Amino acid sequence: MRPLDLSSLLREGTLDARSVALLWLLADDGVPLVFAGPAEAPFRAGVAAAVLGLVQSRAWVLIDADEEPLTSARLAALLRGDVALGVSLSAPDLGAVMESLGGMGLPEDAVRRLGAILVLDETERGLRCTSVHYLRPSERDAQGHVQRRPPAVLSAWDGEIDAHEDYAWAITPELADRVDRSQADLEQRQASRTSFLATLPLQGAGSPLSERVRGHLATEPERVPAPEHERARPSPFRSGLLDPDEHAH
Repeated sequence: MRPLDLSSLLREGTLDARSVALLWLLADDGVPLVFAGPAEAPFRAGVAAAVLGLVQSRAWVLIDADEEPLTSARLAALLRGDVALGVSLSAPDLGAVMESLGGMGLPEDAVRRLGAILVLDETERGLRCTSVHYLRPSERDAQGHVQRRPPAVLSAWDGEIDAHEDYAWAITPELADRVDRSQADLEQRQASRTSFLATLPLQGAGSPLSERVRGHLATEPERVPAPEHERARPSPFRSGLLDPDEHAH
C-alpha cells in the first residue's frame, strides 16, 4: 500500500499532531494499532502506512483483517516478531471493532493486546480520525486477581470547531508503563514529537520525511525506563465456586 502524505493529513485536519506523536511512541515499542471506521480500505491503509512509517526502531506490517482474518496464532506470531503491527478493519466504531475481531475467533484477552484503535470516517469537514481508543490489556492486581478494565478514549474529534480534543493525559501513567518509560519521559517525548510533526505542514519540499524523522530522533535524550512496581501475587483467598473441592470423591 502507498502511504498518504503525512504533512497533508496533518494540514487538512484528518489527523492531529499530538495524537500521532503518541501513536508513534506506542508503535515504537510494539503496541499494535488498529485503523478502522467507514472510510474506504485504501484510505485506511494509506493512513496506517503514514503513521507506521514514522517508526524507525522496527519493520512495520499492516494486515487487512477484512481480507485476511486475524487468528490467535497469527496475532501471537506477529507480536513475537518484533514488528510495528497495524490492522485495517471496516468496522464503524469501537464496539463493532471488538465484535468483529471476536467473530474471527480472537478471545477477549487477545483483542485487548491490540493497543489503540483509530476510527476514520467521512465528515462534513472531510475525512477525519473521529476518535482514538486505547484497549487496556488484561492485568492482575497485587492479589493476583484478573482485571479487565474498559477501553479509554485518547482523543476525539469535535465537529463544531473541527479540532481533536486530547484525553490521553488522564491515563498517561499506564501508557508509560505499557511502553516501559517513566511518565516524565513519555510526556517529554510526546511534546517534542508533537512540535516536530506540527512543523511538517509548514515545510516545503526538501529531504525525505524518513531523514527528517531520523534527525529528530537523534536529538532525543536517553530513554528513562518505568520504575519498578510490586509484582502480582496469587490470591490468598479460596472460593467454593472456583476452586476444586479437595474432599470430593
